[in-house]
Amino acid sequence: MKYFSDSERGALSRTNNEIPYNVWCGLVAFIQKLIDTGCFGENFPELCPDGQGCCGTDERGFSFALKAELSGVEYPFVTEKDEIPDDWMSKRVPFIPNYLDVLDLVQFCYANVSKPTLGSYHSYYGHHHIASFDRTAGQTEFLEKVNTIFARNGLAYELLTDGQIKRVTSGALSSVIQQTPKTSDQELNDLLEHANRKICNTDVRVRYGALKELWDAFERIKTVTEPEKNKKQSMAILLDNCSSDPMFRAELEAEAKALTNIGNAFFIRHSETSQIKLTDSNHIEYLFLRLASFMLLLAKNLV
Repeated sequence: MKYFSDSERGALSRTNNEIPYNVWCGLVAFIQKLIDTGCFGENFPELCPDGQGCCGTDERGFSFALKAELSGVEYPFVTEKDEIPDDWMSKRVPFIPNYLDVLDLVQFCYANVSKPTLGSYHSYYGHHHIASFDRTAGQTEFLEKVNTIFARNGLAYELLTDGQIKRVTSGALSSVIQQTPKTSDQELNDLLEHANRKICNTDVRVRYGALKELWDAFERIKTVTEPEKNKKQSMAILLDNCSSDPMFRAELEAEAKALTNIGNAFFIRHSETSQIKLTDSNHIEYLFLRLASFMLLLAKNLV
């Protein structure tokens, strides 16, 4: 369903990386309903005591399987925990698991969900037996609901039909990645390919690795034009190839120096304790896009 606000103001920008509390509560309510209505009964069947087949989801089996695969999510699901402040008076406060654990939970549920068809009613126990399960229908409905929640809250994630979750990249970033040309240097091509793949990952640690590989590619491209010359000379020739306009050429050189300084100052090219480590996924994407745009121009002018 398309909400009226989407028609009026357009869809929200998909830039949020952290899972907000309302999304966690919404996912908990949705998944719990699926548990209660037997949608996980195909893989975790609760069996009728009279031996008449499956009648729902075995929550204990579901919990054990979840615990075996995901250490960061508890079942029954937790949305609040006790906190003891300075005055020692315990109070309940909102609780959200790590965003990676939440996304793993979504994948776990997608892999195990099926749509049940109810069969006969067992009056003695007050339950229906489940006549059959439709895995495709269950997964389709699950995917649509989860992706609606993600989109309505501007989350940069999308659940795919193969059960993987991809990061929804900005239009600018997608454009730069798609335009990255192949160069005559295979090592440079490999670094760019790995960096472009990693920046689309949901894990901020992998995205950080994309920055490191892109800066490695930046250092390598400085030497590709004239391998027999030193890095500074080779880079000067490459910048000359990019523009013959003196003012624009000066801007390019200033940008090259600024990007080199960023790689040296932050925890990107070096590992000294003095390096500044990035923690915000948005900051990582900004620096990646900045250098990737510059690299695109350089790669197009390699001779």
